[in-house]
Amino acid sequence: MSNVRRLLSDQPIYSRYQGLCNVCKHSYYPGELISPFLNWDNNYWRHYACLQLFFLRFKYSGTCNDCEVSLEHNSEGYWSKHNGVWCVPCGEKLFPKVSVASSRDQEAYIDEIRRTG
Repeated sequence: MSNVRRLLSDQPIYSRYQGLCNVCKHSYYPGELISPFLNWDNNYWRHYACLQLFFLRFKYSGTCNDCEVSLEHNSEGYWSKHNGVWCVPCGEKLFPKVSVASSRDQEAYIDEIRRTG
């Protein structure tokens, strides 16, 4: 196992090269804002406006980007690097135009939905 840690910028960056967005599958060009697309141990890129959402339990409180409801510490919702957080109903309104990364919290949530029907 590698001791190299993943390096990620705190803000979106301007692309220096042309590439392919891993969410919408369209090209991005030099000068466009891009953000990381996280895939296991690999870093790819996406347009800043193309969302890769992670369903998780929040470590910190926040505010939903859409409905502005307060999201408390330990509540569940969707998070995107550089784009913010969404409550569950607002995050699910974004489907299917986003990439949703799987996490343990999300798998437990999907299992609960399947179990309760």
